[in-house]
Order: sequence, then C-alpha cells, then structure tokens
Amino acid sequence: MIILLVLGSFFCLICAEPRGVEPPIRVDLQPPEETQTRSARNVQQNWVTMPVDHFDPQNTETFQMRFMYNEEFFGGNGYPIFILVGGEWTIVEGWLRAGNMFEMARENRGYQIYTEHRYYGQTLPYRDFTTENLQYLNVDQALADLAYFINEMKKQPRFADSKVILYGGSYAANMVLWFKQRYPHLVEGTVASSGPILAKVDFTGYLEVVHEAFLLEGGEQCIATIKQGIEDTILAMQTEEGKRELEAAYRLCNPIDYNDRFDLGYFSGLISWSFSTSVQQARPGTLLTICNDFASETYGVTPMQKIGGYIATTRSLGNSCWHMEYQGILNAYSGNTNSRAWYYQTCTEYGYYQTAPTSGTVFDPLVWLSVEFYVDICKRVFDERFDEAFVYDAIDRVNLIFGGLEPKVNNTINIHGYIDPWRALGVYDRDLTETSPTYTVTRASHCFDMQGWLRTDTIRMTNAQQAARRLVARWLSNT
Repeated sequence: MIILLVLGSFFCLICAEPRGVEPPIRVDLQPPEETQTRSARNVQQNWVTMPVDHFDPQNTETFQMRFMYNEEFFGGNGYPIFILVGGEWTIVEGWLRAGNMFEMARENRGYQIYTEHRYYGQTLPYRDFTTENLQYLNVDQALADLAYFINEMKKQPRFADSKVILYGGSYAANMVLWFKQRYPHLVEGTVASSGPILAKVDFTGYLEVVHEAFLLEGGEQCIATIKQGIEDTILAMQTEEGKRELEAAYRLCNPIDYNDRFDLGYFSGLISWSFSTSVQQARPGTLLTICNDFASETYGVTPMQKIGGYIATTRSLGNSCWHMEYQGILNAYSGNTNSRAWYYQTCTEYGYYQTAPTSGTVFDPLVWLSVEFYVDICKRVFDERFDEAFVYDAIDRVNLIFGGLEPKVNNTINIHGYIDPWRALGVYDRDLTETSPTYTVTRASHCFDMQGWLRTDTIRMTNAQQAARRLVARWLSNT
C-alpha cells in the first residue's frame, strides 16, 4: 500500500501541472447568475480623469478611473443615482443587469453606475505596482475618488437634483459606510453588505465562524470527520511513512520542507483556506452536501484522505498537484495584479489575517498559520519596514479614524449573513444607529443580499433584500 502511495505521489510530481493557492482575504464578487441570460446592450463604459493625490494640491498627476453605467430605468432629471462601489476586484457589467441594486433602480427609476477602485481592474494610476507607486492606494484616496466622481456627475443638469444611493459589498461595504460618515452631504443613504469594518491583524474569529458554519449546517459528525482528518495530518508529519501518506492524500507535487515554518504555514493555508472558501461562498444546502460527502467515501477512505480529496474536488484540481513551497505565495503577490494591490492594503490598513484559533475549533492544530506568516509576506514582497509593529499601527489608525465597531453613521443599511466568516469583524447583533438598521440572516453567507433571487434562498434572505429596498425607497420619497 505504501509503495502505491509513493508511486502515486511520484507520478503526480512528474506529470501534473503545479498549482498554488491564495488566502480568501481578497473577495472577487461574481455577478448574479441570471445575467447569463440577460442582454448586456444597456450597459456602457466610460472614464473620468481623477487626481492621483486628492490631498496634495502640488501633485498634479492624474489617471483615468473606469466606470460602467446603465440608464435603462432612468426617469429623467432629478431621479436618483444608484452607485455600486467597486472594491478589490475588476468590475464587470453583469452587476448592472441583475441583483438587488438593479431591482432598486428598476423600482425607483434610477440611473445605475458601477465604479472601479483605483489600482484594480483597468483603473491604474501606475502600471508598475512597486511599493513606491502603491503609496496612493488607500481608503482615504478611494473615498475621495467617489466624492470627486459624484461631484462631477452632479455638474450635469439632469443629475443636479438627484439623490445618490451607494451600495457596496465586503471591503466596498466598509467604503460606503465610511463614505456616509465622511461625505454625508453627497449621499442620501448607503447599503453595506457584509462589511468587516473592524481592522484586525490576528483574526482568529474568521476560522471560528468557519467551524461554527460546518457545525450548524452539517452537525457533529461532519465536525468530527474534519477534526480527525486535520489531527491525523499533523500526526503524519512525525514519521517518514506518514509524510509520504500525507503527500499522496493531499496531491502534493513534492514533499514539504517540514522544518520550514513558512512552508508549513502555506500548507496549513491550503487546508483552512479551502474550508473558508466553501463557507464564504455558501448558499443554503452547499455545506450539507460537503458534509454528506465526508460521511461517504466520495473524497477518500481515511479522514486525512477525505480532507485531501475534498480540497482537490472543491478547488477543481483535476490532474494537477499542489505546489506548497512558500516562495510560491510570494510569487503570487509579486506581479501587477489585483492580488498584490489588495495584499498591500492588508499590510497598510486592515490586517484581516486569518490565523489559527486557540478556542477548540478543528483548525486549532494549524499553528503555523500565524501573524508572523502573513506579515512576513508583507516584508518580503513590499518592504522590510512592513513588520508587525507597522501593521498593528496601521490598523489602529483605521479603527481610530472610522470608529471600528462603533461607527456613528445615519441612513446606512447594514447586512450580514450569520455563517459569513467576515461577520466576526462587523456589527451583526445590533443596529448601528436609530436610522441605520442591521439585518443578520441565518444560513446566509458573504454578500448574499447583493444577488437576485435564487431558488436556494430562504424566506429570511428574501425578506432582508426586500427590507433594504423598502427603506431605500422611503429615503428617496422624502422631500
């Protein structure tokens, strides 16, 4: 049996295409499913000239900020503007053809816009993402971009008296909430979906929610299988025979350096980030399906094989194999990509590092998934000065400026899914203020409300979407 496992691992090494993995720190919002059957003819694209630095009048550099728009429902002069705020991703036109903001625009005869965040997609102040060039990538500049953009739109006579509604998900949810704090005169109200508004470096709560989600959806048996699989994985690292079994079970291209804490951190990430991704993208029933497959031999026979098989299946590994050298993740953040830009923001503003808990979760044994692991990436791909002290100071600044979990903001709808791991950094158990209600929905995950209606949606999910639309309509009807 051991000979077969070793041969299988060797076959993987010489024949398969190596693949790496990134942490689910960066969200890439995919457009609503129904956009696949709806025409895109109503969505247009344009650009606006934007200052590189809004706060230094001596810096006259500019760049082109991309935005998309759809005016099919626009009622004419004075009717509202709905702006979907882009985050750490490339904007796509599908979000202006379906989804909850689309329905708001339809119901209120609104003009739809989708703005692209600086340094993401095609909105590039600089083509080369050197650390020096990334200095203008921060939320202060991004919020100023939105303010500048809205002001430019308002110069058009047809929009001079239009009320503005912002909608944002994930990091962009932070942005719309913070925009309402900083520029309240420019927007009537905002909808913040799944906003992790508390910057945090050692974010153990993320994996605690992942554990809770599998427990709630799949029950004790599912948790027991995951727990045993991870414990067996750690135990296998103690012997040469166990290491070979581990490498075969997880479809690794080559052996891990078991003496390198960062290689082990990367491998720990392969495990935890896979479970995290399943939860972050969950719809009602999807986690139960995974747990049912754990209960069978769909993914493998032993608990460790089941974990490895689950990762290969849910990540569509196919005939490839996992390349788990730490240098691989450093390479992933070394190009001029959305991933590099967002990791820079985690180092300089948010942290959000999904570390191993010590609270009795199935992920507790993955001790190499530490603050040291994540911050070392900051130092190696950006600047040695981006050490732990720097990162902690950076997130303290963000929380001080925007208020952390105690934001003072009006007319903001705050929406969370209870099994969304990012919920742990948001306000989900109370209203923000008297005029800013919170809707937290069981069995729902990240940015669930932004989609259109899906057959898997629960009544509570639909009710939250409708409640948001009713409140927005009420804001717009007040004169």
